[in-house]
Amino acid sequence: MKNSTITISKIISFMRTENFQLQNKIITPLSKFNSLNLAKKGEISFCSTKGKDGGKLVDNSLATFIICHISLKSELKNGKSNYVFVENPRYWYILCMKNFLTHDHFEGIHPTAIIESKIPKSVYIGPYSYIEKNVKIGENTVIQSNVHIHKNSSVGNNCIIDSNSVIGSDGFGYERDNKGKIEMFPHIGGIKIEDDVEIGANVCVDRGTIYNTVIGSGTKIDNLVHIAHNVKIGKNCSIIANSVIAGSCILGDNVHVAMSVTIRDQIKIGKNAVLGMGSLVIKDVSPNVTVIGVPAKPIKK
Repeated sequence: MKNSTITISKIISFMRTENFQLQNKIITPLSKFNSLNLAKKGEISFCSTKGKDGGKLVDNSLATFIICHISLKSELKNGKSNYVFVENPRYWYILCMKNFLTHDHFEGIHPTAIIESKIPKSVYIGPYSYIEKNVKIGENTVIQSNVHIHKNSSVGNNCIIDSNSVIGSDGFGYERDNKGKIEMFPHIGGIKIEDDVEIGANVCVDRGTIYNTVIGSGTKIDNLVHIAHNVKIGKNCSIIANSVIAGSCILGDNVHVAMSVTIRDQIKIGKNAVLGMGSLVIKDVSPNVTVIGVPAKPIKK
């Protein structure tokens, strides 16, 4: 941790809440973050489970301090630990970890990396990565090992691109002549990745044919995802492993794409939509709608 004297009072102060229940002195030192079932005395955990089920999980935990869902306030009146009650325990647990834990700060260029563009000093480029000419990378961005970023790509500030991902390769754009011969559509567009985007391992993002492929700020992309040419993804979207987004699709802000979703080309997904696990999306999806199935159909707004 950043400081071995982290206490319950410091965490409560950081969370800026008065909605807590304490059994011990608030100066009790805390040493480690741990899962609810494995935590021991002196450790911090969280419980997102609501109601009586959540109450049982918390009662069986040995953690000294637990961030609980607000619904547990009435369940833990005679609790044996120290609790703070919030609407989103997992979110606050993440914020506490980021604030109180030390993390490795990646910076610099590994000697095996090949860099053909000017890179800010605050950027980290990992082993055997290749950054082509005419690539822009923002401050404090981390590019892990074996990443290939092609020309005409732009990566924003505070981004993370994990190992073996390819950014800006040609998309699958072809046209047949009257004899059936296949001719490739030249890709002269690029990639625009905005700030605070995280891209997992083994992800392929194709550059645009004429205009850019765009990934909006705050979007998080899991491992093994394919994003085709000319796709536009909004802000704060989440795209889970094994999903495929075909060419020229448009995703609004805050869209959630569950694992193994396939979206056919030229589909529009409205903001706040949820695409359920394994869905095959062949029609546009309205804002604030959840769809699932093969083919995907709405189940609720």
